[in-house]
Amino acid sequence: MQDRHFSDEELVAFLDGEEDYAPVDAIREALRTDSALAARLDALKLDMDALADSFDLLQAPELELEAMTPAAPRRAWGALAVAASLALAIGFGAGSWNASKPLEGWVAYVAAYQALYTHATLDHIAQTPEQHAAELDRVSSVIGKDFALEQLTAFPEVDYKRAQVLAFEGRPLVQLAFASKTGVPIALCIIRSDDPEMAAGLVETMRLEGLSSAVWSHGDYEYLLIGGTEDGLIKRMGQAFQSMEI
Repeated sequence: MQDRHFSDEELVAFLDGEEDYAPVDAIREALRTDSALAARLDALKLDMDALADSFDLLQAPELELEAMTPAAPRRAWGALAVAASLALAIGFGAGSWNASKPLEGWVAYVAAYQALYTHATLDHIAQTPEQHAAELDRVSSVIGKDFALEQLTAFPEVDYKRAQVLAFEGRPLVQLAFASKTGVPIALCIIRSDDPEMAAGLVETMRLEGLSSAVWSHGDYEYLLIGGTEDGLIKRMGQAFQSMEI
């Protein structure tokens, strides 16, 4: 049977047990006969499990440190940002990240996930322009933002590979994946801000999990570009994406 249409957001909510955000009965009924839908759920679950496992690894040094040392005052922005700060290296170039600033939880979460990627992660992905367009339409409907394939293929240094939907604290998180000419995985991740008064921010560069990274905000969205160790490339791409208002 052909895969019925359920959005990635609905399927992620189904996997999270969030019945208010997913047509649970309809999905369960479809799974009885729809192997393509089952495959989509398996793929989403794999992404979510990998993300959770990588974040557990990110927290481990923090937990071990607490067991070895006396209690000390915690920063107000919580354990998640403290653990993430352990992964920060010295920023690079103008506009580099100020390590004294709190790191948003979703950024740390995604950085830990991206650190699991290897050259082999995206090697097998080869889609036609029509397949890319259909995939972008699907993720656009989830996050409420349009993406043009021409914008994502505008960089000669990288190849655009795929789009997928993850989630952080119930919010859809879109990942647009690229690979450099040598196969290095790079991801542009976008999430709708939970701060309605957030001001637009300039591109700021940093190292997260040892990977070149750039963060910025625009409109109702926050952005993270991460991957590889070519600081200049990540900075140029980040500035270009911001200029495109992608």
